[in-house]
Amino acid sequence: MERFHFRRLIAGAAFILAAPLTHVGAVAAAEKINASYGAISGSMAPLWVAKEARLFEKHGLDLNLVYIPGGPRSIMSLIGNSVQFVNHSGMPALEAYLRGADTAMIASSMNQLEHAVVAQKNITGPEQLRGKVLGISALGALTDIIMREALRHYGISEKEVTIIPVGDEGGRLSSLQTGRVQAVIISGIQRRTAVRLGFHEVIDLGKLPIEVSGSSILARHAYLAQNHDTVIKFLKAWIEGGFLLKAKSEFSLAVLQKYVANRDPEVLNEIYALDKQQLSLKPLPYARVIKSMAQLLARTRPDLPNTNPEGFVEARFINEIDKSGFFDEMSRQYGK
Repeated sequence: MERFHFRRLIAGAAFILAAPLTHVGAVAAAEKINASYGAISGSMAPLWVAKEARLFEKHGLDLNLVYIPGGPRSIMSLIGNSVQFVNHSGMPALEAYLRGADTAMIASSMNQLEHAVVAQKNITGPEQLRGKVLGISALGALTDIIMREALRHYGISEKEVTIIPVGDEGGRLSSLQTGRVQAVIISGIQRRTAVRLGFHEVIDLGKLPIEVSGSSILARHAYLAQNHDTVIKFLKAWIEGGFLLKAKSEFSLAVLQKYVANRDPEVLNEIYALDKQQLSLKPLPYARVIKSMAQLLARTRPDLPNTNPEGFVEARFINEIDKSGFFDEMSRQYGK
């Protein structure tokens, strides 16, 4: 893994992030759109990199990027037309679709979980979670669903624990530190920080026998039907952000430092190396992953309508971009 002297990274960050990597046209001519990301996690990094490198402007878009923590809030903003695109796990959007919303997944760059159940220092295994208070982000969120799945996997009844919402990644780590909860589901920078503080990682959710879209691009079917060109532009900028992330280490580390608000060089390098390995450069949304997610939802949401989940996937945009030769062009420009 390539490393950089951290003082050099800090000194250069302001210049790097201010300087566009590509020639861009006048912002006034760009189409204005809104997009959100739902976690302070390296899985969101291609979006952050594309924003900081002005790749959306390169592709003719003026992007307003906002942080909306938690899946349910993100999907409410999408359905309410406050944002046109959401970068988040596909799980809350799939649940909304199965309940009748017109949500859709158009791309997925990570089909595995990067979360873990991290517990107090006196808890060393999953079986010790019985009788404890466990923290999630919000009821109905991805963290809620996978916490219950993790308990089921280890033979722990939901009646044997107390599950409470404690907010975003930072809020969950804080709740663990103050003792409000005995364990939390956590990912990204906070997961690594928690371990460095001495808390115990008792369940690695990435090792459970399930497939879940951990980082996907979500939109509404109605928007996709009326804004084909805008969707293609957005996806191209986001995809190029993934290529740039993997090719330009120093730039990407500076972007990570800005968005995760952490200056620990070991943590930043660890997150960068992990997501560089896990993120797919050709982010096709797969029907098999959606089926896996739907089965997971059915176990934790028995009231869900028995609806075919495959209509949730809109792979045609990534397929069109692939046929246009864009991925080959990116490989030539940035290397594989």
